[in-house]
Amino acid sequence: MRGADKTVKQFHVSKRSVIAAPAAAALAVSGCFAALQIKSVFEMHELEAQLLEQAAQQDEQSQQYQHTVANKDETILALQQQLASLAQQTEDMQMRVDELLALENKLKQFIDKYGGSDSGIDTSSHKLGQQSEQLYKREQALAQQAGYDTSGSLQTSGMSFRALASSTSFDVQSLSAMIDSLEETMAQTLRQAQIRRQQVDSYPSGWPTYSKRLTSSFGYRKDPFTGKAVFHAGIDIGGKAGDPVFSAADGTIKEVGTGGSEGNYIIIDHHNGLNSVYMHMQSIEAKEGEQVVRGEKIGLLGSTGRSTGPHLHFQIMQGDEAVNPLPYLLQPS
Repeated sequence: MRGADKTVKQFHVSKRSVIAAPAAAALAVSGCFAALQIKSVFEMHELEAQLLEQAAQQDEQSQQYQHTVANKDETILALQQQLASLAQQTEDMQMRVDELLALENKLKQFIDKYGGSDSGIDTSSHKLGQQSEQLYKREQALAQQAGYDTSGSLQTSGMSFRALASSTSFDVQSLSAMIDSLEETMAQTLRQAQIRRQQVDSYPSGWPTYSKRLTSSFGYRKDPFTGKAVFHAGIDIGGKAGDPVFSAADGTIKEVGTGGSEGNYIIIDHHNGLNSVYMHMQSIEAKEGEQVVRGEKIGLLGSTGRSTGPHLHFQIMQGDEAVNPLPYLLQPS
């Protein structure tokens, strides 16, 4: 309020201004509200875009994780299948190794019986045993990884698994080649051993009676009936009537018969140019054409034919020539 001494100022407002002022105020408020709405919409769009981008990234990460898991599962399955294949190959190798060991045992039995050296067989078997042991250790390592290492790093364990499996596969192939070579060598050695065994078993070195008492030697002697010097083509082995008589070696019964001088006799062909002859037998237990082996009973000792008492006249023929039986009988059988 002004004082009494101050001049009063008057303002004149037009009717249009009075009407326009509230409208302008209302328009200003509306503009502010619209601006706030536009800002809110823009921010919502930005937030929605960010959420969509985060969702896309999470989806991509999820797909990558699922792909990684799927690849890992495929890798584990493939490696387990490879392990199964290697296990089957190892089992096959073990069967072949067992067969070779059985073959080796036959060869050693032959060597123990007929003499010789088995150092080469032992060396090969030792190497084969070492290879088999290494292969077994690798298979165990593969099995352990397949069963217990699936939670490790895919790149590290997978590559390690592959390397070990690849190395083991190479060892299987190497061992297989070694077994093939050893099988061929041992089979050839066994064939040679069998031939040698046949030769040895066909060698008339087995005593034909339990008794080894000689009553007459090979060569010239005084004839017990005439008293004259005559050639004795074999040896006489004393014994008791009815004692068993055995084949001196493997062979085929070539001839069975009875003669005035020979009595009951047997001739065995040993298929190596040698025949063994058994005379004065009490009885014969073999037939022509039969196969006999060393030590097989072929009859009984007796005194048939031109004989002074129970004994066996034993004779060896080399072709058509009688040879001294003693060097044969004294050989280790």
